[in-house]
Amino acid sequence: MRYWINRRARELSLRFMYSLDLKSSDEPLDPTDFKSNILSFWGSNPINNYYMLKKIRIDNNHMVIIGCSSLKNNRIFLRIVNHDKFNEILSKVSNPNRFKFFLRNYNLNQKTDKDDAGFYGILRDLFAHSRKIVTRNIIKNRATEIIKGCMKNIKPIDDQIDQSINNWKFDRINSVDLNILRIAVFEILFSRGIPVPVSIKEAIVLALKYSSDESCAFINGILDTISKRALQ
Repeated sequence: MRYWINRRARELSLRFMYSLDLKSSDEPLDPTDFKSNILSFWGSNPINNYYMLKKIRIDNNHMVIIGCSSLKNNRIFLRIVNHDKFNEILSKVSNPNRFKFFLRNYNLNQKTDKDDAGFYGILRDLFAHSRKIVTRNIIKNRATEIIKGCMKNIKPIDDQIDQSINNWKFDRINSVDLNILRIAVFEILFSRGIPVPVSIKEAIVLALKYSSDESCAFINGILDTISKRALQ
């Protein structure tokens, strides 16, 4: 569950930092502009692509169920539910695809079809037999933490990246790769609770999604060098 939250937060952080187009740590970053930019970013970047009901097994008897909506209306929910109870309740859904469509509209506070009225009972039953474990805005808060951490430590982060490049120049790194590196280096050097291999792996995941195969090898090499140096 924590990995899911952090992965989504990293994606949002990458989008914001890319939008700043901060090529060098020597460029001044006005605090007022930063605050305005981040408020504008949250207003225009809702979380709206996790509307499907997702399941994550956490032990032999329990799973986490995830329903997600936009950051604007804070309708994100993550709950723990027993496997057997989950399967029992969801077995009442005669049309799973229609139920997913209903969940999306429900989470986004959009009008649902009158024929979907029975789904409300199923959803209430599911919630009644589950335990809430995450409060609203947790993804937004984690992303904001990453963004502010990167901005606060951008000079030492960029210095570490620059010192770890072979046969390349810092100012030639494209903006997407640079900001993926910044997020990972922040986690490796300044953030607690995330194992270094996880930070490197998640940087590769971001590169696969937003950059290229060549970037994956490039990013992996730099982060490997930085992580080894940090352990010395």
